[in-house]
Amino acid sequence: MKKNIEEEISNLTNQLIELVSLECWNDISNNLVFILSNISETGENALVHRHNRNIANKKKTPKSLNEAVSDLAKIYDTIYDINLYVYKAEKNRTILDIRYFLKSELDAEYLKTVINNSPMLHCKIVLPPYLKENSKFDVNWELGGIRHHWNMFWYRRKFRKLAQARISR
Repeated sequence: MKKNIEEEISNLTNQLIELVSLECWNDISNNLVFILSNISETGENALVHRHNRNIANKKKTPKSLNEAVSDLAKIYDTIYDINLYVYKAEKNRTILDIRYFLKSELDAEYLKTVINNSPMLHCKIVLPPYLKENSKFDVNWELGGIRHHWNMFWYRRKFRKLAQARISR
């Protein structure tokens, strides 16, 4: 089973790197390390959830693919969904976040229908709210930084003006 998980995560990693190269302007280092995160339904709004996730991720020690797969293999049968994201693209390494959602978090009725299923696998990139159509963005935008804050300033200003224009009609 471990070999299968390793192959699946490796293929998913390749798909994610390809997706990032198409959508983001960052150069992605081939020195890949991984962190693991449990996805849970918290009910927090997206901004608070992202902030709390970033705080937790900063404290994690990145692992090699083999170490991450070994940790996943221990809980593989209890995982409903696996999502792979770029947590942080640095000059000399790229930290990928393997986020997993446990079957125990599912509604009891739905759990009965998927209890024996293998985990679903996805690779994703989170789009910034200020993204313009057909343009590339910084894959690290969720970590903040001056460019992100500048873009958010103009994004909020634009939508404030649009809201004011609608109200004045």
